[in-house]
Amino acid sequence: MLYHPDKHRDPELKRQAEQLFNLVHEAYEVLSDPQSRAIYDIYGKRGLDVEGWEVVERKRTPAEIREEYERLQKEREERRLQQRTNPKGTISVGIDATDLFDRYEEDYEDMVGGGVPHVEINKMHISQSIEAPLTSKDTAILSGSLSTHNGNGGGTINLLLPSAVFYATVGPLVFYLAIQQLIIRPYVRAQKEQDLEKQRESSASNIARKKQEAEASVLLMQESVRRIIEAEESRMGLIILNAWYGKFVTDNSRRHERAKVIDVTVPLQCLVKDSKLILTEATKSGLPGFYDPCVGEEKSLKVLYQFRGVMHQVLSGDAEPLRIPKQCKSLGFKQQ
Repeated sequence: MLYHPDKHRDPELKRQAEQLFNLVHEAYEVLSDPQSRAIYDIYGKRGLDVEGWEVVERKRTPAEIREEYERLQKEREERRLQQRTNPKGTISVGIDATDLFDRYEEDYEDMVGGGVPHVEINKMHISQSIEAPLTSKDTAILSGSLSTHNGNGGGTINLLLPSAVFYATVGPLVFYLAIQQLIIRPYVRAQKEQDLEKQRESSASNIARKKQEAEASVLLMQESVRRIIEAEESRMGLIILNAWYGKFVTDNSRRHERAKVIDVTVPLQCLVKDSKLILTEATKSGLPGFYDPCVGEEKSLKVLYQFRGVMHQVLSGDAEPLRIPKQCKSLGFKQQ
């Protein structure tokens, strides 16, 4: 009802409502299909993106769907691991078949025991190697080999670490710890920042689209929120005074970092029903009027609300369920 185009007369709001209504229609198609619904109920939207569902039988119980999902996930993880570790191996076997060919000599039949050729394995060599990515640029290679020849054998295990700064360091423990603290940790931290920046860049267009959809949703919610607030005020119910979602910086050691939050007061108030706000265990970036303001970083939801004339504040993790009003710390004063 909120996003139905016929509910909005303003041409711009009507256009935005049509776009969001298409998303509602997409959700309806998933939830109205028994198999898609079962997958979504168990694993959320990510479950619908797993390859292989198209060949799964339509009539399956939730338990069978869970088992099939885990199988497909395992296969995908095995493929991903194989791509990352790039395992290689060789097996060579040496066979002494001299006796087999000696039988063609003229005097072979006159030899004792010349009826059945004697063939034996006199040597074998097995080698295996795997790669272990340490960072986006550096990879450790672990290899091993085992050889045997005429009853005598031996083997080797090698670890190749190509980065010159750390990986060639074999020294006293103190020197190692110094390298770890001064070079490796900053290096890994910088790599993580680079990977995070690449993730932001790759998802920039998607985030921009989500932000546009969220802003459109907030505009379309205004009238509904006004009515909800009037109804809640009349019974001294639940009023969302302020709400923010994103990355909060509260640690003094991280004050140089910038908080990345968005105002979600209107979207949360729109979700209030009968003086209650209930959010399930899922990322809040998917809620109507929300989007992810800091991709790849830890996020929280901070809510300042009024219930029965008393102000309260609550902080909830991104994927944590939330139910308000609940027993939480009051700010100690009533709204006048």
